[in-house]
Amino acid sequence: MAKFDLIAFDLDGTVFPEPSAKSIRPRVVAALQAAHDAGVITAVASGRTVGMLGPTLTGAPWVDWLITVNGACVSPAHGGDAVSERMMPREQVRAVVSCIRSVAPGAGDNGWSLFAPGHACFDRGLNERFRERLPEGPERESFSFVESVLAEGGKVEEIDGIDTILGELTADIYKIGCMLDTVELFDATCRELTASAHTGGLELASVGPTELEITKAGVNKGSALGILCRHLGIDEHRAVAFGDSGNDATFADSACTFVAMGNATPEIKAVADDICPSVKQDGVAVWLEDHLGLV
Repeated sequence: MAKFDLIAFDLDGTVFPEPSAKSIRPRVVAALQAAHDAGVITAVASGRTVGMLGPTLTGAPWVDWLITVNGACVSPAHGGDAVSERMMPREQVRAVVSCIRSVAPGAGDNGWSLFAPGHACFDRGLNERFRERLPEGPERESFSFVESVLAEGGKVEEIDGIDTILGELTADIYKIGCMLDTVELFDATCRELTASAHTGGLELASVGPTELEITKAGVNKGSALGILCRHLGIDEHRAVAFGDSGNDATFADSACTFVAMGNATPEIKAVADDICPSVKQDGVAVWLEDHLGLV
């Protein structure tokens, strides 16, 4: 049990096995609970805001810390102030939106999401695209947190468009998301955002073929894990992190052991230190049982 001092885990496609899942499978819960009882610190590492996690997670006694909105916020799970909040000014977000529209003029009010303190916003077009999507079969195991939240009927703020909410907000912004119409537009948008001198430094995460998540430069799950480890006085080498998609890739930049799920994308598997079974095979539990001697 002494090999690791901290376990960080993504949710959707990592411990949530399907988009409509509202709870973690029993074997995975048992493994995380056993690790916690043995003194290992546990941390959710999600693209969701704290308010989108739900009481199953925020009320779980075996969850100690919350790394949320792709690392933009790091906070204790059971009360207390955030130890890190890294946000984008609204004017920077406006510049990002303008840049995306210069590449994809169709990205007007169809496909945006925005996350700020007290706000989890999805435009009506994005909601409709996900809610009308037909199931893709039982073999499908990876999906974005946006798809998951909408599928499970989570309470979100439906907005008429990104410009409306930007005009109303007074706070800075954790993260924005945009779904493009094609892979070609997605790739062109990423190139333009990276090259633009007007958007400021950005962190881009691909969570699907055409779904983009954007935070401030350097704001990602891997750097947030480092912030948490330093706050707790833990050597990053003694942390392990589990994930399956693009916004988990930066765990590979950390000194932690990064374990990709068996259902992870090929790009994530290529940068991981190890690969465990898929989410539907309780991969996180299998790996922890084997490496922490939980059985």
